[in-house]
Amino acid sequence: MLLIPILLAVAALANVVSPPKEEFVVVKGSKITVQAATSLGNINCSYSCNSQQDTLLLNTLLLKKDRLKVTIPVNQFGCGNPLLNRDFQQTLNAKEYPNIRIEVMSLKKVGKEYKGALKFEVGGKTIMMDDVSFNMFSAQGATYMKSNICLNFTEIGLKAPKKLGGLFKVDEELQIIVELQVSNKAAPQFLTESVI
Repeated sequence: MLLIPILLAVAALANVVSPPKEEFVVVKGSKITVQAATSLGNINCSYSCNSQQDTLLLNTLLLKKDRLKVTIPVNQFGCGNPLLNRDFQQTLNAKEYPNIRIEVMSLKKVGKEYKGALKFEVGGKTIMMDDVSFNMFSAQGATYMKSNICLNFTEIGLKAPKKLGGLFKVDEELQIIVELQVSNKAAPQFLTESVI
């Protein structure tokens, strides 16, 4: 009988002494899509990269060196045709600010989804976003975290183009869709910045 209380005490002590298990996801690739509604329909400009891996710790405020940092060349977005590509680059002032940067400051698991804090840099403006929701989904044998971020051109200090290619008017609202291909298996090394 004395053995059972001793075993319970040892088990409880083992839980107190052992460090908590670190949770993480490995980002294996990403896709960023910028959408805008127009008088003739929607415009989708996107950029994808699957060549870099980065490990992102969960449930903690990340030190600057441990944050996932994604740098996206504005001139690499594809909008469907060269005229729209040029107008997209002009709207985001790509000559002066050639990159969009997204930095994951923190990410925590909340039920079946994830919530995070992001720093978003576009057109020379920095926007801090808290409580950004990421939902998990699977497609083509891979697992993804996806977030839909809604901004207005005025929020990021830009003017909505009156006409793209001289053909139509663009609405003020801008949708930014961030998709991260993830895994929960350890990456071969920690990377601190991805240029995708």
